[in-house]
Order: sequence, then structure tokens, then C-alpha cells
Amino acid sequence: MIGTIISLLILVALVALFAWLARRAWGAKRAWLKWPGVVLAGLFTLLLGLLTAVGAIGVYKLYAPRNVPVPAVTVQGTPPTSGQIARGQHLAEVLCVACHSTNDELPLSGGDNLAAETGLPLGDIYGPNLTPAGELKDWSDGEVFRVIRTGVNKDGRATFMGGIGSRLLSDEDTQAIVAYLRASPSVQNETPEFKPTLLLALFTGAGLLNFEPPAATGPIAAPSKAVTFEYGKYVVDFVSCDGCHGPKLSGDAPPSAPPAPNLTVILPQWSKEDFFTAMRTGVTPSGEEMDPVAMPWKAMGKLDDVELEALYLYLHGLTPVTGK
Repeated sequence: MIGTIISLLILVALVALFAWLARRAWGAKRAWLKWPGVVLAGLFTLLLGLLTAVGAIGVYKLYAPRNVPVPAVTVQGTPPTSGQIARGQHLAEVLCVACHSTNDELPLSGGDNLAAETGLPLGDIYGPNLTPAGELKDWSDGEVFRVIRTGVNKDGRATFMGGIGSRLLSDEDTQAIVAYLRASPSVQNETPEFKPTLLLALFTGAGLLNFEPPAATGPIAAPSKAVTFEYGKYVVDFVSCDGCHGPKLSGDAPPSAPPAPNLTVILPQWSKEDFFTAMRTGVTPSGEEMDPVAMPWKAMGKLDDVELEALYLYLHGLTPVTGK
């Protein structure tokens, strides 16, 4: 945070400098010095002032505490069942390993710098160690539940998790993840603290990255686990297909997401076997190998057969969105 604040102060100093230069130019007696100086210095003043304002908004969004209540959830005091822990482990393998592991496998002992994957100097954004040896040992079950549901951490700061599909997990599935995290083997590994750069603050302030926690919701219940359209919709939601494929899954991706195909047109052309092969091997029916970063098929492939078939049923039943 200190580095970002220093960068903002430098911007403020530059705004003051160019404003002073514009004022000096305005007082020039020679027109060929006055007007070019006023225009150029004025433009730089406005541009740098805008960047300063956007950066300040970004810093506020990154660090301002959110007033999100901690739910009264207790998993530790109620001995979890083996089935609950197994369900939580399964969901962790699907949803958590991409950010909280360096090899897309359990344990969740901490991930690589997520900012490095963008190729941009955004700072240090590491998925922390979620095993009992990490920071969660000092969190209550309700605080762990809250960060999964809203992306708000123990300190009240919004994290990158606010926009991912875990916010749509049922209460039961969310508690299963909490139970697994408490029961998983401890791994000693300290990950670097969150250190954003000015560029990340600018992206956040401009709305290109969303750190805002989702609106508060009541209890969430999942449909019965079965190969049904309803359960397929639940899977689509918690694996965040809309994060890259857009709210209608028609390829209308947000600016921060990589280009993604129109699933409403492509999936009806695939058989169930095609879909399973693509999700489990990363190879499409045309023989194309999917980029595991742009399309996290390795995580998707960890969905069990019922989840994958329900997902296929849902995607196969969507009304095609054409004209894109």
C-alpha cells in the first residue's frame, strides 16, 4: 500500500507542477509561447488529475473495510461428517486449487503470483495458504464462510474472490469447504502479502477489475444432486462459466476476461461424449487443445460424472444466442 500511496503523491506533485506551468504560460506576453504552453500544460494537468482521481478511487476500493456481517456459522464445534469433508475436498479441488496451489492440486498451501499471469505490473497477488498452518487458523468459521460467499476477508477488505462462483454455492456446500479446510493437513508455507501497484489501483478505480462484494443474500439451497437442468444451472453458477462466457454464455465476456466462444451455439453441436472428453482431456471434438489458462478444463474435469452430465444437459438446452 505504501508504494501505491507514494505513486499517487508523485501524481499529485506532477498535477501541481503542470498547473503551475499552465499559469506561467498564461502570463507570457508572447502569443507563440502563451497559447501552446497553456494548452499543453493544461492538458497534462487534466490528464494527470484524472489519473490521480481514478487511482485514489482504486486505492479506496482495494483497502476500504466493507460492512459485511459475519454469519453465525459454526463448523468446528460440530464434528463434521466424513461425507461433509469429502464434499468440501471435492469442491476445493474444483474451485480453489487454481489460485491457492502452485500445481493445480491439493493441498491449498498457497499459489503463485496471479498478477504475473497477466503480464502486467499489477503487484503481488498471491492466493494465501489455506491449510490449518496458514492465516485461517486465526479466523472464525463465520469469517471463512464470509470470504467464500462475499470475498471479504477477516479485516473487512474485499479480495479478488468477490466476483467468482463460490459466492453462489449453497450454504451446505460452503460449510463443507470450511469443514475440509479445518481438517486438511497443515503445510508450513508463507505467501507474500497483497501489494498492489498504481496500475492495479487505476484498473480498479476505472472499473476494469471488480473488488466489490456481491449484494447480501439470504440462505442459499442447492437443488438435489442429479442429472437435471436445475442442478446443471447450479453447477454453471458455482464454476463461474459466466465469468468468461458472459451472462448469457454467448461469448459476451467482460473486458478483463479472455475471448471466449458462444456456448449456446457450440455446445448443441457436441455429444455428451465430446463434452466429457473436452473437460477431462482438454481436447475439443475438432482436435484443438484448449489453453488451460484461458479455459480451466483441468479444474472442470474434476467435476464428477453427475455434475458434468448435469452441466452438459443445461448447456445443451440453452436457446442459441445468435447475431454475435
